[in-house]
Amino acid sequence: MSEASERADLGEGVVAGVLEAVAAPAVVCDLAGVVRACNDAFETRTAEDRTVEGRTLDGLVEWAEKNPVTGVLDGDDETTAPARLIDDGRRYGVTARPLTGDGLVGAVVVFDDEPEGDWPVYRAALDAAPDTVYVVDTDYRFRAVSERFEERAKIPRAELVGERMERLADYGLVSEETVTEGREALDALFDGEKAEVQLVSEGVIEAGRITETRLAPVTHDGEVVGAVADVRDVTERERSVEARQSSEQRLRTILDTMPVAMLVLDGDGRVDHVQGLDFEHVHCDRSDLVGERIDAFAGQYGGLVDGCRRALDGAANSATVTLDERTYEAVFEPVRENGEVTGTIAAAVDVTDRERRERELATTNERLDLALENTEAGVHEWEIGQDRVYWHETTSRLFGLDPETNYRSRSAFVDQVHPDDRERVQWAVEDAIETDGEVRVEYRVNDPGEEPRWLVSEGEIVYDDDGEPDRLVGTVRDITERKQRERELAEREQRLRAVIESSADPIAMQDTDGHYRVVNEAMVETTGCPRSHLRGATPTDVFQADTASRLERHRRDVLSTDSARVARERIPEDGDRRERTVQLTVAPYHGPDGVQGTVTIARDITELERQRDELETLTAIQELVQKGIRGVTSATTREEIKRTVCDRLASSTFYEGAWIGYRDGTTKQISPDYAAGGICDYLDGISIRSDTSDYGQGPAGRAYRTGEVQVVDDIREDPTVEPWRADALEYGLESVAVVPLTHGSTTHGILVLYTDRPDTFSDRELDGFETLGTAVGSALGAAQHRRLLESDRVLELSYETETQSDPFIRASNEHSCRLVFEKAVHAADDLVITYLTVEDADPEVGGEVARSFDLIESVRRLDGDDGPHYELQWTDSLFHVVADAGARGTNVVVEDGVGTLNVEAPGDIDVRRVTELLQRRFPELDLVTKRERESTDTPWWHVHGDIGACLTDRQRDVLQAAYYSGYYEWPRKTDAETLADSLDIATSTLLQHLRKGHNRVLEATFDS
Repeated sequence: MSEASERADLGEGVVAGVLEAVAAPAVVCDLAGVVRACNDAFETRTAEDRTVEGRTLDGLVEWAEKNPVTGVLDGDDETTAPARLIDDGRRYGVTARPLTGDGLVGAVVVFDDEPEGDWPVYRAALDAAPDTVYVVDTDYRFRAVSERFEERAKIPRAELVGERMERLADYGLVSEETVTEGREALDALFDGEKAEVQLVSEGVIEAGRITETRLAPVTHDGEVVGAVADVRDVTERERSVEARQSSEQRLRTILDTMPVAMLVLDGDGRVDHVQGLDFEHVHCDRSDLVGERIDAFAGQYGGLVDGCRRALDGAANSATVTLDERTYEAVFEPVRENGEVTGTIAAAVDVTDRERRERELATTNERLDLALENTEAGVHEWEIGQDRVYWHETTSRLFGLDPETNYRSRSAFVDQVHPDDRERVQWAVEDAIETDGEVRVEYRVNDPGEEPRWLVSEGEIVYDDDGEPDRLVGTVRDITERKQRERELAEREQRLRAVIESSADPIAMQDTDGHYRVVNEAMVETTGCPRSHLRGATPTDVFQADTASRLERHRRDVLSTDSARVARERIPEDGDRRERTVQLTVAPYHGPDGVQGTVTIARDITELERQRDELETLTAIQELVQKGIRGVTSATTREEIKRTVCDRLASSTFYEGAWIGYRDGTTKQISPDYAAGGICDYLDGISIRSDTSDYGQGPAGRAYRTGEVQVVDDIREDPTVEPWRADALEYGLESVAVVPLTHGSTTHGILVLYTDRPDTFSDRELDGFETLGTAVGSALGAAQHRRLLESDRVLELSYETETQSDPFIRASNEHSCRLVFEKAVHAADDLVITYLTVEDADPEVGGEVARSFDLIESVRRLDGDDGPHYELQWTDSLFHVVADAGARGTNVVVEDGVGTLNVEAPGDIDVRRVTELLQRRFPELDLVTKRERESTDTPWWHVHGDIGACLTDRQRDVLQAAYYSGYYEWPRKTDAETLADSLDIATSTLLQHLRKGHNRVLEATFDS
């Protein structure tokens, strides 16, 4: 054989090997377009009985445009064209490339992608392959590498050709394990053990991609001289296979675990596959069924056989079949291929237990209907996982739905629930399924009524044999009335809690074991313990042992007798230094099961007891004061009044001593006039003044100046008693009260009381003393007035003023008249009634001035022509002051711009004091005359020692007012109603005073 022929033979062997390795259909043509070689992929696309080699390509291919081989033979590097293989009818994109040796020897035609290159015969065939292709010899060295390999691996062919396969591991394309696996596969080819090897690897060409390598031997002269490798990317295929296998596995798992029996028959009616049947019930083994014709079971399982036959005849059907006392619901479906029935599939579900349950349920429903016939409860059952819920007719009525409908969807139930409650209801059901299997939920339903209706659903989960939730069975009841009662109860409880919390008294509820369960804020504040600490604690945990023991004894007594009790306890406070008195009210409280515990209300009565003690003391003092007042009213002389008051006060257990003093107008000195108790020696050594000097800053001086009661609660601390402190403390005096003795605007003296304790005088006690001071002042004034009437010598005093601010003085100047005010009478509310006579002018002059004068309360015109003309009620007048000073104003005369006040006073009266009192109120008055005379006013009744024995002061005022106002004249100038209005008393009271006054005057007259 020549060298040329050897090269041609080698080339033909390489071409054959390359074509075999190329996956796409490919042929090699000579210059005449005759096929010289083809690969298996091309050969399988032609008829089996037709030879490819030696035939023209045009006889095998139907070209759509032109034959691309013609272009290559005409000198083109590559030509493509669409075409169709005549034998298989498929269309391809055909690519033709020149095949060269010593020159152009033919063309390589590939029916797939568009290869390119200019190899020699075998190299051109290698590059024409659409896949990644390489050739190795028996030393595992690369002999040729396709351009596609170079492109995808990113390794130049020049670097790889001549290198061993291990080089791929160096480039990081494959692992060493993959290289070893490839060499072992090549060894199998080289040794002739295998004609072809396929390897699936990851990362041979690209990282993360899966490739399939097909290895085919290259032979020369009958010997294997190498191998061609076709590397294809099969990533998507492999992953698709994995996904399909995973899906098949899941499907198989589902089929194996589903409670479904399956039977697969082929077209001849033989059992091809069976699963899910309980072979113990059908009394055979799986092997007894597989391969057997279904007709063999017609006698025993006729329903199953009939269904399969109809399916094999092409009719899908369903039936209920019985296999050895087990009931199945079966579906029979024909299997078709190209329109022909090639078999059938039977799927059957064992419904034996379900039918049994349905029968039981029907029986139960009948019983339930009887049980619920006269109740308001409904029943429902939900098959978990199914959108179907059984509703008893009562259930439907409760929801306001048609009772004839027994099954509804879950959404139908949810739609009936109030929107605000839906999420809570759904959560309750889901929680029951996931936890303990029990559900109880209360909710509102959509109702057009004003008040929402409330339902309660109660139920539990029923589990299947595998312990999985199967059904939710429950009842539903209308609880609207109960909810209403609960709301009312909650409102009452809320009000009760509000009352408990608002109570200033500590309140606590204990259970039968003594643990605090409810405490109010007052309890928290009283104990000083946090509320969280009190709840669950016992009295032993909160109070001292002795206190806790007493509290526990009360609680047990209440529980044992089941009746309330009230007790008083003294509770230590501030580390036993103080105690508080507490009134405990302990009562049992009851529940459905009897006594549940006790309720304790603790009221702090410490202050109440102190007030009670103080009230008892005050009552005694008030009684003492009242006795003093009664004694004063019965006394007739100033000395008797002073002695009565001081002796009564000093002889009581409340005061150390008492004295009454008066002020010397000349020296401003306040001196004791009468004293009682153990204070006489103390009084001998002290000096008290009524002015603002150091000795007038004490309580006595202040009381005299202000006319108000003064108190020193603690002589040791009060700085105003500094001049007398040492002496007072030496005699054991700790506090002092000074009461001014006033009548109207006149202060007749002061009453001074001492105690041997600080902080003794209460406000109520001082109020009583203020009343006593007024009573004593009035009595002293009355006694002085009686002294005036009884005196043998009378002082006549005249006071004048010319002030033009007085409207009556201005009127006397303007009208040249004379105004006379006389016959002063005391009326109610400390008013004084005088009678005005207007001389030398129209009486209306006096009336007009009187009505405009702000010190006159009322003006009443009298009917007398000669006078008096007017009755005047004064709120403040000269007659007030004169009476308070112990004298009597006879009249006031205003004439020629001068006002003159004429006064009668006892001969021994202190004129300076009278003048001082008048000028303190009316500073414009001046004393102008003072005369002393024998008393010529002899009473027209016989006096038996005391004028008070005949008339009271009030009776005398009423008789005098009646006389001066013309009540006794005929015709009367004043009637009883008018006179009563003037005195501000009722007419019946006026007549009563007049009758009693008349009786006493007549009695005195006739007795004399």
